[in-house]
Amino acid sequence: MKQLLIAATMLILTSCNNQNNVKKENMTNKKIGTIELVIFKTKPGFTQSEVIEAANAVNPVVKEFKGYIGRKLAISKDGTWTDIVYWTDLEAAEHAAQEIMKSETCQKFFGMIDEKSMTFMHLDPVIENSI
Repeated sequence: MKQLLIAATMLILTSCNNQNNVKKENMTNKKIGTIELVIFKTKPGFTQSEVIEAANAVNPVVKEFKGYIGRKLAISKDGTWTDIVYWTDLEAAEHAAQEIMKSETCQKFFGMIDEKSMTFMHLDPVIENSI
């Protein structure tokens, strides 16, 4: 019985590991050519949960743009947000940045940003190291 339990556990762990490898392969099969970096604070009155909810609503929209690879959103202890979007190339990133402003779905998130605090830039990766 103990051997059966060990075998079943090994099978499950192997299966999970293989699924994680497939996900990693799908995410990394596109080469990052441009990193879009937006650093900002929100306007007063928005909770962290509200910002995260609004930012998540942007994901289905941004995923539809050609050249999109992935996105990370982080917050520092002082309430400064960093939104990082990975693109295959600068042209795709610039096109998406213009077009996404037309999306009503995204306007809630963009409306939370204190524009005076915002830094927006496109960066060329010079060192790429797998996570």
